[in-house]
Amino acid sequence: MIKKPIGDFAKIQRIKVVHPDIVFGREEKREKKFSDLSGNRLINKCIPIASLLLAVLITVFVGLFLYTGYNHLNDGTSESTTIQEEPELLNALKDAQDKGVLMAMHGWVHEDYSTLTPLQIKENIEKGKQVFEKAGIVPVAFILPLEPINGVIDASLKQEIESNGISTHLPVLETDGSFRNEYTWNWRTMENFEDPRFLEASEQIKEENPTTILLHVQDWNPYTKQFITDYLSSTNKMNITIRVDDIEVNTQPEVIYDITQLTQYESVGQVGFSIIPVGAGKSDNPTIGSINVNKIMEVYFWFFIITSLLPLSFFVIWKALSEWHKKREQTKYLLKDGKDPKDPDPKDPMLISIIAPAYNEEKSIGKCLESILNQDYKGEMEIIAVNDGSSDRTAEIISKYPVKLLDLKVNGGKANALNKAIEIAKGDILVFTDSDSYMAPNAVSSLVKCLNENKEAQMVAGNVFIHDDHGKKRVMKYFQMIEYRIEQELIRHLQSLSDSILVCPGPLTAVRRKVCDVVRFSNETIVEDSDFTIKVLKNSMKIIQEPKAIVYTNAPETVRGWYKQRKRWWYGNLQLWRLHKKWAVRNLWMIFNYLGYITGICSIILIISIPYFILQYDNIPLILMSGMQYIAFSILLYLIFIGPFFTTDKKLLLMLIPYVLIYATIKVVVISSLFLCYLTGRGVRVKFGAKTFVVR
Repeated sequence: MIKKPIGDFAKIQRIKVVHPDIVFGREEKREKKFSDLSGNRLINKCIPIASLLLAVLITVFVGLFLYTGYNHLNDGTSESTTIQEEPELLNALKDAQDKGVLMAMHGWVHEDYSTLTPLQIKENIEKGKQVFEKAGIVPVAFILPLEPINGVIDASLKQEIESNGISTHLPVLETDGSFRNEYTWNWRTMENFEDPRFLEASEQIKEENPTTILLHVQDWNPYTKQFITDYLSSTNKMNITIRVDDIEVNTQPEVIYDITQLTQYESVGQVGFSIIPVGAGKSDNPTIGSINVNKIMEVYFWFFIITSLLPLSFFVIWKALSEWHKKREQTKYLLKDGKDPKDPDPKDPMLISIIAPAYNEEKSIGKCLESILNQDYKGEMEIIAVNDGSSDRTAEIISKYPVKLLDLKVNGGKANALNKAIEIAKGDILVFTDSDSYMAPNAVSSLVKCLNENKEAQMVAGNVFIHDDHGKKRVMKYFQMIEYRIEQELIRHLQSLSDSILVCPGPLTAVRRKVCDVVRFSNETIVEDSDFTIKVLKNSMKIIQEPKAIVYTNAPETVRGWYKQRKRWWYGNLQLWRLHKKWAVRNLWMIFNYLGYITGICSIILIISIPYFILQYDNIPLILMSGMQYIAFSILLYLIFIGPFFTTDKKLLLMLIPYVLIYATIKVVVISSLFLCYLTGRGVRVKFGAKTFVVR
């Protein structure tokens, strides 16, 4: 009788009968397979970087497109205002003219005359003359906008301007460069007399003792006034000329009256005003104090573009490129080997333990257990239903099904119920589900197959969708169906690519038995599934997603029910950040989640303050029209990026617009309020199981 070789000897015998070329071929194939895997890993690491670069380019391009489009809209739709249409300003200018102030034209709209054709120069000067004439103001000179720093105008340009019958300088104010040291430039930001600019300029003007002084009307304030009057009352110079540039439709009449008073000083020989005939009305360029409202609106614009468009485009591009690469690799293997690389080798069926904790779930526990019993998994399953101290008929209903009932007489919380079930579970793989959720028939087999194919993975998340009961749905349920779809197919999918899923959901998750030997569920937070997931990640275990493993869960259909649920979820995430902060600051997904709370607060502040800034404009309809165009374009972009996820569900596709306008706003408000409760230490009151407590 010949005995079969065993152990290492058996391996030696097998090697002896194998042809050397075949052995060499195997080694070569192994090396090639390793090389292919290394190449794939490198490509998978490069895809997020390439996606981010493309997203940045798209964000910048779209941002600039919208920004320049908005400016073009303003240029095309804003009605220009002339000084004659500002009666109070016009009266102040006429009063100044009557008191001997010389009036000069300062271009048409303060344009760069070195870039204009002779015909354009002629037209602008003629239009300016007409405005001055109708206003009753006599222009005695033309002061070139954007005048060269040395005050000397190009001879040909000077000749072109003067050929239209107007001088290029004010009388007694020669453009020899002597006035170019403008002492008060940009003093519009000055706040006190101790400002170094004020002190230095006061010493400088005493030393230079000038006879010509240039001012810009924007810089006229109590500090400029004090500076000028101190000099005029103390100097021994006479016939001092003061030129004030950039007077325009938005200049306050009080400023004109104030500057006109300088003519009363004995040391002053002449005061001249450089006036821009036409400009944007006050509604197009309002200010609050010294702050330009348009600048504030620009900050708002770029904030919303960067915080919304950039991450959205990044995630969508990342998913698209990764799926393209995955299909490309699968096609390559199919063409070469005729076999799908994802087809696993046959495996012996394993014992699977399915755990379903329940508290007062008499309405749903039956359907949950039926969905488990109807699984198509070919191996052995043990089903453990935990009655966590329910006060209704939950335990009675469970007892009617061929499952193991773990009947806890006192409600100890979901984490405790799961741990008790883990202690008695015998399976090689543990599958967790919720008693208000219903698995698709292939959910368990898909999870097991995923773990068989990915030996390095220790935990796998299923896909959770809202249960479609084909009945009448409220708007909040539609919103949540959209939210779940985006969360599963975009965010969690990308987290799976980086082996860093942050939440393996309670309704459907599978883990290898050895995971539960290291990590158990905890009551440290109000989100036990997220806490468990993070602890697994902290133990350097890989977590992935299986899209084919689907479970359907019930969703709150009222705003009140929705708020109670999200309050626990979103505040629980803040608890996780505090509990695992040292690890969280090194995880990009955790940082991204936390930044969502910060940008939420900023968004609320901006949204609340926008109406105040809009009211600073006179032409409010134009501003509102521009805002509506921004919103419409933003929604269009959102539909372009997100719409493909809903091509098979037209109802949800149509709900995307109200989802963005209404639901997203509600989410930001709730998230921001919870973040404030977290930052202030006030905490929130949460009902979890049979207990109600304050979480801080």
